[in-house]
Amino acid sequence: MRGIDNRTINAEILTSPLSLYLHVPFCAAKCGYCSFYSRPPRGAQEMASWLDAVELEARLWRERAGQRIPLRTFYAGGGTPSLLPVPLWRRLLVAIEKNFDLSCLEEASVEANPSSFTEDLLSLWEGTFFTRLSLGVQSLNDAELKTLGRLHNAGEAVRVMERVAGSARLTLSADLIFGVPGQTLRSWAASVKEVLLAGAFHLSTYQLTLEPETPLGQSSPTLPDGYPLYRYTQWLLPRKGFFQYEISSFAPPGSECRHNLAYWRQENVLALGPAAWGYLNGLRYANPRTLETYLDSARKGFPAPLADGESLGNRERAIEAAILALRTQWGINRTDFAARWGAGLLREIEAVMFRLPPRLVRDDGASLALTPAGMRVGNAVWTELMAMPPLTD
Repeated sequence: MRGIDNRTINAEILTSPLSLYLHVPFCAAKCGYCSFYSRPPRGAQEMASWLDAVELEARLWRERAGQRIPLRTFYAGGGTPSLLPVPLWRRLLVAIEKNFDLSCLEEASVEANPSSFTEDLLSLWEGTFFTRLSLGVQSLNDAELKTLGRLHNAGEAVRVMERVAGSARLTLSADLIFGVPGQTLRSWAASVKEVLLAGAFHLSTYQLTLEPETPLGQSSPTLPDGYPLYRYTQWLLPRKGFFQYEISSFAPPGSECRHNLAYWRQENVLALGPAAWGYLNGLRYANPRTLETYLDSARKGFPAPLADGESLGNRERAIEAAILALRTQWGINRTDFAARWGAGLLREIEAVMFRLPPRLVRDDGASLALTPAGMRVGNAVWTELMAMPPLTD
């Protein structure tokens, strides 16, 4: 990993529309499977101190750009953004509008949990630039929710989904987890169908993975085979008008998450908040990893915003671009890829793909993509691509 000097920041990067990710590091309690950085707040003052630092960080980025930074998408994630009280949300929204140009904003999303959702928050978000609400449902089976350590029950999640789905301003996205201990195909199918009935316009479905630092990972429970659950999802959702536009994401045409597509297309993403990751023209960087180190950096004026990061070479970026494109239903556009990275590297990528069983790959001449069966073994495909020998630029 090569550190990035601050001199690589230039106004040109920041004056073209980009995406902004804001990390809210607070949760009421840590879920048993979660490996993202979050923790319960230690009082209202700590949440206010976090916001002080975010306001400063946003202002410093605006000053580097010499103008308000134009945004194409905005995503407030966490953690649990809905845990922030309304007064702090009002301050946060003022800071976003003060430091970022929203005139070309295509999409703005906010994450919420059913247990911390309130009518006051919904009313606030409906009156702003937000267009999507992503709800952490995870399951609509109470036993599974208890296993995952969630604070809500199925009935509560359904009520919140129906309330958001009735909003004139916000569209509803729901997260679901499959492969939960004790989960069956029947219970998984019931959760998926109920989420659709509640009015979700976007579904993100993730297989449970046991990270060693999490409570579930340390207890090592027996997990059901996730393959038939994922395959069922791929079978059902297209019959409900939801196409699989990315390995974990399903939506009707036009309802794709534009912010997520920014990652899959290697577009520029600016990061705010502790443990947030950004990507600027081949520079992948991380903000300070804990709230404490983030606040300490704020006290010093965020002197080295790109210090913790790596600069990718052209070949690394090209291979990563291929992997990210193959996560989506559109895959690798041959003309665009060759123009950006060279015909030689395109041929190398093709050689790897053509070694795969034909049922895993869709080749229509213009593009290479994974079939639904290929998406089910996506990790094996990434491994093959990442094993391509490195060359000097």
